[in-house]
Amino acid sequence: MVLPQAAHFKGEEDYAVAFATPVDAKGITFVCQYTPFSAERDLADDPEELGNPLYGQRETSMVIFDNVFVPWDRVFHCGEYKYSVKLVTRFARTHRMTCGGTCKVGFMNQIIGASKLIQEYKGLEKATHINEQLAEMVVLRETGRACGLAAAHKGSEQPKGSGVFLPDEMMGNVSKLNVCNAFWRVMALAGDIGGGLIVTLPSLKELKNPEVKDYVEEFYSFGSDEPTENIMKVHKLLQNWTAGLHGVGTWHGAGPVMAQKIMLQRVINYDHEKELVKRTLNLKEKK
Repeated sequence: MVLPQAAHFKGEEDYAVAFATPVDAKGITFVCQYTPFSAERDLADDPEELGNPLYGQRETSMVIFDNVFVPWDRVFHCGEYKYSVKLVTRFARTHRMTCGGTCKVGFMNQIIGASKLIQEYKGLEKATHINEQLAEMVVLRETGRACGLAAAHKGSEQPKGSGVFLPDEMMGNVSKLNVCNAFWRVMALAGDIGGGLIVTLPSLKELKNPEVKDYVEEFYSFGSDEPTENIMKVHKLLQNWTAGLHGVGTWHGAGPVMAQKIMLQRVINYDHEKELVKRTLNLKEKK
C-alpha cells in the first residue's frame, strides 16, 4: 500500500499518488534491512537469539518501483495534489492512536513480563526499588492504553453517513506523544532491572558448547531452580526490546514528536478553558 507522505502542491502531481499492489509485482525490488540482530541469528543459526522467536524481529526495507503496472481499480489517488494532505492526516489519526495506545502497550506487556520474570529468577521479589520500578512501568503502560481507548471512544464518523469512523484527533496525537517518552522510560527501567547482562550475555549457542557449557549453566542460573536456558532467553528478549531498534522506531513511527506537536497546536481550542476562568472571576465584557 503506497500513500503520500506529505502535503503536495502544484508541480508535485507525480508524487500525489496512492495505490495498492501485490508485493511480488513485476518491477518491485526490496532492499532489505540487515541489523545486528539479523547477524546474530544467522551466526547462531537459532531463532531464539532474536529474543522473540515466535514473532521474529523488526525489519524494514527500501522498496523500489521500476515501471510497475498498477491497474486502475487499485489506484485511489493520482495527481489530485489538493487532497494529499487529507490522505496523510487521516492515516496519521489512526496510526497515532494505534502506535501510541495499542501497539506500544503490547510491546510494554512483554517488557514488563520479562522484567518481572528476571526479578523472580534472581529471588528479588521483596526488593522495594524493583517493585516500584515495575509499578511505574505498569502506570506508563496503562496511561498509553487509556489514551488509545479515549481516542477510539471519542472518534466520529467522517464524513457523516459514510460509515467510516476516525479516532479523535486530539487524543490520537496525545496518545502517540505520550508513548514516545513513556516507552523510553519503560526501556530504561527494564534495563536497570535486567542489568548489564542484557547487553553482555553470551550467545545461546554456548549452552551447546562442551568447552564452556557447564560454566554458562552455573554462572547464569543465579542459584535458581529455573533452567539456565530460560533465564538466558528472557534476557535475550529484553535485549531485543531495550537495546535494539524499538526506541527510535517508537519515537519516529507515525511521525516524529514535532509532527504531533504541530498537529496539536492546530486542533487545540482554548475557548472552553478561557470561558471557565471568565465565569469563575466574573470578568466584565469588553466595551
